[in-house]
Amino acid sequence: MAIVFESDGRGLTTTKLVVRGVAFLVVAAALVAAGFARSQGAFEPRVRVTAIMADVGDGLPTKSDVKYRGVLVGTVVEVEPSTGGGPNRVRIDLEPDDASGIPATVTARVVPSNVFAVPSIQLVDNGAGPPLAAGAEIAEDRSLATVQLQTSLTALSRIAAAAGRSAGDPTVGILETVQRATSGRGPEAVRAGAQLERIVRAFSELTTPDGTDSTLAELSGALEGLRASAPDLLAAVNHAVVPMQSMAAQRARFAELVSGGLVTTTTVGTALTNRTDTILDMTSKMAPVLDVLAAGSQNFVQMTTSQRNISEKFSAEFWRADTQSATGKIIIELTPHKQYSRADCPRYGQLAAPSCVTGPEGPAVLGTADGPTTVPAADVDEPIGGATERVRIGEILGRAPDALSTVLLSPLVRGNDVRITPTPDGAPTGGEQGVGEPR
Repeated sequence: MAIVFESDGRGLTTTKLVVRGVAFLVVAAALVAAGFARSQGAFEPRVRVTAIMADVGDGLPTKSDVKYRGVLVGTVVEVEPSTGGGPNRVRIDLEPDDASGIPATVTARVVPSNVFAVPSIQLVDNGAGPPLAAGAEIAEDRSLATVQLQTSLTALSRIAAAAGRSAGDPTVGILETVQRATSGRGPEAVRAGAQLERIVRAFSELTTPDGTDSTLAELSGALEGLRASAPDLLAAVNHAVVPMQSMAAQRARFAELVSGGLVTTTTVGTALTNRTDTILDMTSKMAPVLDVLAAGSQNFVQMTTSQRNISEKFSAEFWRADTQSATGKIIIELTPHKQYSRADCPRYGQLAAPSCVTGPEGPAVLGTADGPTTVPAADVDEPIGGATERVRIGEILGRAPDALSTVLLSPLVRGNDVRITPTPDGAPTGGEQGVGEPR
């Protein structure tokens, strides 16, 4: 039967696919099992021996190291606990190449392999003998060195148990306190130990072996009397020790600072000596500046007050303390400028305004004959109807201005540019004719 997703019928059948899938799973499982067994050393040649141990310390986990003369020669495979008061049987796998160099006279003992007290088995050499063969039993080492080592380890374990605290005890043990205090401070601890050793030697030199009071005892008595009679003096001396210690610790930098200050002082002195005339000239030229400052000193208070007022206004109106930024409310109005020309004159059908003929043909260009002329602005201090304004009003009217024309035209003339444009027929302009038009 063809596979359901094969339309031409040329593919494998479902039965063949199932068989192949099962075969693939079996092969994959076999490879995984073989890899795991290989990692456990199943395919490597080993020499299996057994160590008879009455004491395995705090426990001997599997994969523990087995060493001979400091060289790793095997690992612990299994520990068979004692039954009925008998010894423990520790099964060990040795490397074949290393086992050929280990005599059968060796004995075994449990020792810590590092500072973390990880247990391991040490094979103790007891002289020459035939090579260690597979299935051999290794007796426990009972030499004096091993007994002393076990005694020391037991005593150290008891001390640690007495100095430490149980897991349920919230207090901190002595060893844990020492560990926390010295964690990451190895060099400092070494220096402190060396300093303590020097202090002890110095104290030993100050003591007397004949039973009399030592120098330290006399010094202590003198300090006690001084503290009782003058406590403030002793406190001042105690407080003075800290700056002195800082000075002693930084004496190298202090010496560099002093030497640098001397060099700087010498350089400044040389510069002043070489520039004496310049300094005197600068001092003499500063006199007018100081005179000006002294003359305007009465305005300093007003200047300071004005600056403060400006700062207060700026802080109140523009500065926002919450965002630490200035915000100004400014209205800018832009109006396009276009100069009036004849094209802008009003027209009504066939009718055209007079400015269609009299108006400028285009924007005037500065610097040309058709350009605007610059008329000096009227003096702002001159009253309305002054001599200058009457002259300009007379030029516009073509006659001497009277009081009424002066009052009416003075505001228009002041600050403005007034031009007289003749009519197209060439008739003269004038107040009497009425044909002139001021623009």
